[in-house]
Amino acid sequence: MKTFRFKFIHRTMLVLNMIATLLFIVAAYSYLVSPSQCVFFSYLGLLFPFFLIMNFFFLIYWLLFRKWMRFFIAICSFLICWKPLTSYAPINLFRPETPAENIVKILSYNVMGFKYQDHTEEKPNPIIRYIIDSNADIVCLQEYMVGTSPNRMLYEGKILKVMKMYPYYYHLPLVDYNRYTIGLAIFSKYPILKSRKVRYDSAFNGSTIHEIRVNGKNVHVINNHMESFKLTMRDRSKYTEFINNANTGTFDNLFETVHHKLGSAFHIRAEQAEVIAEEIQSLKNSTLIVCGDFNDTPISYTYRTVRGSLKDAFEESGNGVGITYNQNFFWFRLDHILHSQNIKAYEATIGKVSFSDHYPVWCKVELK
Repeated sequence: MKTFRFKFIHRTMLVLNMIATLLFIVAAYSYLVSPSQCVFFSYLGLLFPFFLIMNFFFLIYWLLFRKWMRFFIAICSFLICWKPLTSYAPINLFRPETPAENIVKILSYNVMGFKYQDHTEEKPNPIIRYIIDSNADIVCLQEYMVGTSPNRMLYEGKILKVMKMYPYYYHLPLVDYNRYTIGLAIFSKYPILKSRKVRYDSAFNGSTIHEIRVNGKNVHVINNHMESFKLTMRDRSKYTEFINNANTGTFDNLFETVHHKLGSAFHIRAEQAEVIAEEIQSLKNSTLIVCGDFNDTPISYTYRTVRGSLKDAFEESGNGVGITYNQNFFWFRLDHILHSQNIKAYEATIGKVSFSDHYPVWCKVELK
């Protein structure tokens, strides 16, 4: 009787393992399918870490019960997904030492409107203070909020005075709230020769291209804030409720909200990514850095379309999953620094400071 029970459990686990393996592999390569063709694969890509954990559980299960053939098949699923897996969660235990010369530090940070806090000597804004203390050479900011008149909080002139270590600056307002604007900004210790907006349709998001003269070399930097999921605090609370109290009612409520907003965002971001990819292609012989808030993970059509033949600084010199969005259990790496083949990245790091709903991302790059 006991033997029969174990056989039944193992067979059931085998069926579940086969389903989990199929979903794991499809999710790992879901970025190959555009959301305009089938948005279902984009959802699978978002769920990749869940399928990863499931398959790791089965791997341990078969190992404990010494089912070697099934254990070997589970290992094979990880080998099949090795490239997407190491992109999603790279391991660089033996990172090369950063050279002492010809190094430029890049910082990308979604500052969430500086958390709507002013900056004074008595009470410094922690986000502005972090940027200053980072000693980065080029700083790309998203959701950059400034006041439009001297008597307003975060007046632009005040920020520029505080950030005086950056003599070169470009600001693109994307949304005008009468007394304030929110958009993109870049601060640089090196001369910014040219700046322009990337042309794609969006009510709240955008991208800018900058040509910067760095130690005698022209470097193109693309700063991005791509279409968000537009999840409100109420929407996110539904997700939190489902995580804490999973049942059919909370799932149905969550699914209706998620499908309406996420599905639309997947489509819009895909179109934006294709436009940015065209811009990158036009600069293919340049020294190029592409960074910002992509609002999508390394297992996504958006990320892969923008990345193309570029390298990922975190994949090259970072470790782990590298979560950059830190609110409401939406723990994903949505912020990225990509670069051309003639650049080498070092020390890619996620700054674990909870001043914004995003963590800052930085790395040091060597211009070959």
